[in-house]
Amino acid sequence: MRQGRVFVELNGRPPVDEHAAPAATSRLSLFRRETISLADVAVQILSVVVGILLALFINNWETKRQQRATVDEAVQAIHAELAANRVVLRDHAAQMFDMAKRMRASPANKNQPARPCYEWVEWYGIGGLNLIEAAYQTSIATQALANMPFKQAQLVSQTYGWQRYTMKGIDLEASMLLGHPQTLDLCTGIVDEIGKNDLRLDTEYAPLIGPDTTAPPAPAAPH
Repeated sequence: MRQGRVFVELNGRPPVDEHAAPAATSRLSLFRRETISLADVAVQILSVVVGILLALFINNWETKRQQRATVDEAVQAIHAELAANRVVLRDHAAQMFDMAKRMRASPANKNQPARPCYEWVEWYGIGGLNLIEAAYQTSIATQALANMPFKQAQLVSQTYGWQRYTMKGIDLEASMLLGHPQTLDLCTGIVDEIGKNDLRLDTEYAPLIGPDTTAPPAPAAPH
């Protein structure tokens, strides 16, 4: 064995290990190119695209579902709020009509000179109308109003716009009634008109919450 190894080295050849893999073959295997299937690549890309689109679809569906739920909740709250306001409106209108009737019928008011309305007998004020709009403001803050169909959102905004207009009208009429001396007929006429404005606003609620089945209060005919 020793002589054989010397013989190989003398002939300029390195000793050969019969059990070792050829070094050149191992190095070449690192750079070997395998065949790439375009069909496999296309399938992988398609899978990724479909996954992304599916995720976007699910996210969009969930967003719309939450928006619909918010809109439905807002509509229910608005209906309940306006129904409560309708009760307040009708009570206030009935009070205005009753006060005007009592002022006209009071013997103490007969043939009396003009005076501030609050000095006439049977006057007990035109306040007490407290109309709320918390559900409307919440629907704006939560963007429920923005996600409603256009006509529905427009109707809601118009209804609450009329409500604000009615409240401001009462403030203006109060300044007219309380600021200067007025005749009995003028004071009672404006009080009746306040009650009528309450009922006009009631009719503006009807497209959203439906008409009230009970008969509204009515002013008494002036003597």
